[in-house]
Amino acid sequence: MTFHSLTLTRTFDAPRERVFAAFTTKEAVQSWFGHEGTTVPHAEIDARPGGAYRIEMHSVEGNVYVVIGEFREVRPAERLVYSWAWLQNDGTRGAETLVTLTFADKGGRTELTLVHSGFPVEAARDAHTAGWTGAFEGMVRQLAGHAKPTLARPTILGDPRSTYVRSARMALAEKGISYVLEPQPPHSPAVDAVHPFGKIPAFRCGPLALFETSAIMRYVDEAFPGPKLMPDTPADRARAEQWISAVNCYFYDAMVRRFVLQYVFPKGANGTPDRTVIEEALADMRRHFAILEAAYGDRDFLAGDRVSLADLLLAPIVFYVQAMPEGSGILAPNANVLRAHAAIAARPSFAATMPPRD
Repeated sequence: MTFHSLTLTRTFDAPRERVFAAFTTKEAVQSWFGHEGTTVPHAEIDARPGGAYRIEMHSVEGNVYVVIGEFREVRPAERLVYSWAWLQNDGTRGAETLVTLTFADKGGRTELTLVHSGFPVEAARDAHTAGWTGAFEGMVRQLAGHAKPTLARPTILGDPRSTYVRSARMALAEKGISYVLEPQPPHSPAVDAVHPFGKIPAFRCGPLALFETSAIMRYVDEAFPGPKLMPDTPADRARAEQWISAVNCYFYDAMVRRFVLQYVFPKGANGTPDRTVIEEALADMRRHFAILEAAYGDRDFLAGDRVSLADLLLAPIVFYVQAMPEGSGILAPNANVLRAHAAIAARPSFAATMPPRD
């Protein structure tokens, strides 16, 4: 079988020690590795013969690429040899190739020669040629002290008092992602430009525009580094989707539209809350909270053993229910719901997204 290789030579305006360190220290690798438009939130580098490395790259589209390998030869500022393999989606290791780097002093500058060998097909070699060429541009910026371009900063458009807007913001906060909140009412020109039905929230991130809270939250979870907001197992992910659907289809209507909003925007006689609507909503809410009470049991989360998007959708709703006249009474019999809500309310993402009181 014929194997293919690529050779690239590049001169960097930095001494050999710094260029060598760019490949062998975690912080340096995270600052330049990967092509433009990716970040490297996780890197493990054990730069010694027999030591392993693992580099995880995230793209703005939500793709995650992981390369792993072992160091075969480590001669500081002179030569570096390591294996290279892509981690597959099923957790298996892809075909192994070999990277050989030599560092030559050129009067205080460094001539780097990269040989990447062992590709079974030319297409794989060509893809890696483009990848290394782009990555070297990042190294030039890193060695010059310039930061790697980051992913576009997300923008949430909507009223911060909205439970759905708050849920989307909580997802970003849970991931540790800086974002812009652009206060906008429903059907404003800015919202209508993104959301064909004029609802909030709407979402922008670079060229990407999204509407519908569940879609926004799922994108945030999959596109950005940070803790995962959906469970690991298929069964628990299905349970999370089940409760997301229940919030959207049942809980929101009774708890917010027919209960909370009757107090916020009264529609009864003489500008008072419509008691008929509220009483019907309370009957449904008692049943809904009983269902949630049984679902929680002795756990604090609706699906799996950590917070999920389902919990983040429900928490802002329960917050408003508690604040309404009958709220405490209707929640009182549901100790599991109260305990789980207290656990969510104690999270920094809940405090950071508290709606204004006016």
